[in-house]
Amino acid sequence: MLNGFKNPGRIALIGGESEIGLSIVAQLPEDKSREVILVGRTGEYGLDVTNKADREKLVAKLFEGKDLDLVIIAVGVLGKDPTLSVADNLVQAMDVNYLSTVHLLSMISDGMKNQSHGTILVISSFAQVRPRDDNFGYGSTKAGLDFYARGLASKLNGTGVSIKILRPGFVKSKMTEGLTTPPFTISSEECGRYGVLALKSTKVVTWAPSILKYVSVIFKALPLPIFRKISQR
Repeated sequence: MLNGFKNPGRIALIGGESEIGLSIVAQLPEDKSREVILVGRTGEYGLDVTNKADREKLVAKLFEGKDLDLVIIAVGVLGKDPTLSVADNLVQAMDVNYLSTVHLLSMISDGMKNQSHGTILVISSFAQVRPRDDNFGYGSTKAGLDFYARGLASKLNGTGVSIKILRPGFVKSKMTEGLTTPPFTISSEECGRYGVLALKSTKVVTWAPSILKYVSVIFKALPLPIFRKISQR
C-alpha cells in the first residue's frame, strides 16, 4: 500500500536488468519499508516476456495477497540483432515491444482496478514520433505501444489507476552500445530522473529530455525531403 507520504510501498520492475528501470527505482524517494520486485529472465519472478502463459502467471503472482502500488514496464529490443534476418528482427521487436507489453499493461491495469489504486509507468520512445529510414520498424512498435497506453490512460480515468508514459530519446546504455549518439543523448541516470518526474507529474506523457517535446513538433512539420536529410545525419 501507499505509505503516509503517498510513496509506493510495493513496486515491480518488469525488465529487472533494465538500466533505465533500475535508475528510476534507485531515484525514488527513500523508503526503508518498500518492497521492490525485480522481474527478470530467471529467479522467483522469472519471466519469458514473449510467453503468454508466463505473463499470466507473473501477473497473478504479483497480486497474490498484496496490493501493488507501482509497476514499471521496461522491456524492449531495438530489432538490430545481427544473428537474425530483418524480418525476424521485426517480428521479435513487435512481440516484445508491443504485443507482450500491451498484454502486461492490460492485465496489470485490471489488477490495479480491483484494488482501486496503482500506477503503471511505460517506457515509450522518441522514435515513435515519425518513421525514419534507419529505425521505422522499432519506431512502429513503440508508436503502437504509446497509442495503446494513452488510450488506456483515458479509459482508466476515475478508477484510481494511472498510466504514465516516458518518451526518452537516445539513452546511453548497454542496449545502445556501439550506436552513433545523436543530439540530446542522455545517460540512463538522467533518464531515471525523468522517470521519477513522470511519476510525480499530473500529465500522462513526459519527454526525456524535455526539449524533445518541442523537437517532435518540428520533426512532424518538416517536409519529407528535409526530414530525410536530417534523419540521415
